[in-house]
Amino acid sequence: MSNISQIKKERLKEEILRIAYENHPAFLYTYQIAEQLIRDDEFILNLLKELKNNDLITCLEESGGRNIKRKWGLKKEVYEKYKELSSSV
Repeated sequence: MSNISQIKKERLKEEILRIAYENHPAFLYTYQIAEQLIRDDEFILNLLKELKNNDLITCLEESGGRNIKRKWGLKKEVYEKYKELSSSV
């Protein structure tokens, strides 16, 4: 498997944030975001975790048996800031 550059990872994170913004206040499963970006679920999960560590998105976990399903959404403060910035452009 080939490595992806840091610049491309950052662009994918921007796309994840765009998807979360467009779907706010709804939360999306990891696979739904991966499908929109046409990327592997595990790869997108790693990017989502990085965004969560940066305090941009939040995660709801549903555990049932061995599986953990994660739903992701934009934090309210981040949504408000994006909304403010996009209206001023």
